[in-house]
Amino acid sequence: MKLHLASMAALMLAVGALSTPSQAAASGGGGGPENTNCVRVKMGPYYHQRCEVTYFEEDGTPYIWVYWIDQNGQWYLPAD
Repeated sequence: MKLHLASMAALMLAVGALSTPSQAAASGGGGGPENTNCVRVKMGPYYHQRCEVTYFEEDGTPYIWVYWIDQNGQWYLPAD
């Protein structure tokens, strides 16, 4: 499970890096993930994980991205 979480985190970082190449190339620092925190949540008979990835903008403003991981290790976005 930990290996799967690590591979999913690496995949999300790669996708995030590809989505904003001009901003990443133009800036010297910031804009990257600073913290990832996952918490187990019991949903019915299964445990899911709610994960928050905290990014900081160039001006220091925090941005939090939330996703979930189900009992099979598949990640999904919340249905807000």
